[in-house]
Amino acid sequence: MSKPSIAFVASGRNHFIRTYLEYFHQKGYRVSLISYDVLGADRSPNYPVYNVSSGADARKYGTKWRYLLAGLRTRKILKEIKPDILHGHYATSAGVICLMSGFRPYIVSARGSDLIGSMNSRLWRMILGRVFEKSALVHTVSTQLSAKAKELNVPQDKLLTLTQGVDTDVFAFKPPAKTCQTPIKLICTRTIDEVYDPETIVRACRLLNDAGISFKLTFAAGGPLEKEVKDLARQAGLDGKIHFMGGYANHELPDMLQNHDLYLSASKWDGTSVSLLEAMAVGLFPIVSRIDSNNAWLEDGKTALMFDCGNAHQLAEAIRRATEDNDFRVSAIQSNRQLVIEKADRKMSMKMLEEVYYKILSLEQ
Repeated sequence: MSKPSIAFVASGRNHFIRTYLEYFHQKGYRVSLISYDVLGADRSPNYPVYNVSSGADARKYGTKWRYLLAGLRTRKILKEIKPDILHGHYATSAGVICLMSGFRPYIVSARGSDLIGSMNSRLWRMILGRVFEKSALVHTVSTQLSAKAKELNVPQDKLLTLTQGVDTDVFAFKPPAKTCQTPIKLICTRTIDEVYDPETIVRACRLLNDAGISFKLTFAAGGPLEKEVKDLARQAGLDGKIHFMGGYANHELPDMLQNHDLYLSASKWDGTSVSLLEAMAVGLFPIVSRIDSNNAWLEDGKTALMFDCGNAHQLAEAIRRATEDNDFRVSAIQSNRQLVIEKADRKMSMKMLEEVYYKILSLEQ
């Protein structure tokens, strides 16, 4: 069988989609991106990009109804480009668009809040049930999400649980220092949004400051709550101790991570967090919320320290312990790097997805 052409339906602003596009483009596939959301400034010239957003912007909730228009426009584009397979990322947006397009076969990827955040809505359960029923495959990025998909009657043989993984060459390992820097350098690369609970991180930093512990925190990403979180940091007297970058270029991330000591994430729920895997790959010690998706990769007290969602006191105590127990921290960092190599190397993950594409197309013939 000749190499199939692949059309991806995703938000052009989400950097992760380039992982898929660039991998398959470099392997000689004809790929294209159909963006249902307003495009960011960073666009690759290596593949065609079709903007079907009609002004829809995930950052502006009042515009999301325009995803319905995107579904109609996608139908027309697919008739023009004639891909062999369609792959939509995020079930509540791209999944609905794939269903509306009438194109078959399609794969839909559930990546976290799209599935978890919809399970309590009877309407969304009905819609997603239909999206999954008509798909050739439901791809999730964590076992927790696969369990949620099964609640919507997706059979096991129609499920693929697979992280996109990390490029372990780009995110090269930096052997950990025996002691943390002074001040301790903390970093969070999650979007400043409600689901990632940046307020709990700020409150923990206030406790550290009150205890006389010297630190610097970097919020690397921007997000819809950035102004509110800046105000909270200012009210807590943390000016000069918390740096808001407002975003970063992807090529800057490996060096940025390597220049810090501890990785923080307070997410309330998640899929398999690529941000976490990136931190583990380069050699950052993770301090993360105690949720199923983190428990799948880390062991509290052995390869990480965890805290209950929203508990700033536990987070502050974990930061203090990580900086004082150096043998524990160094051992955890080394174990985490090995785990990423064995279970989350990007080349391995993309190879598995490639094999799935061929299997689906062979069944269609």
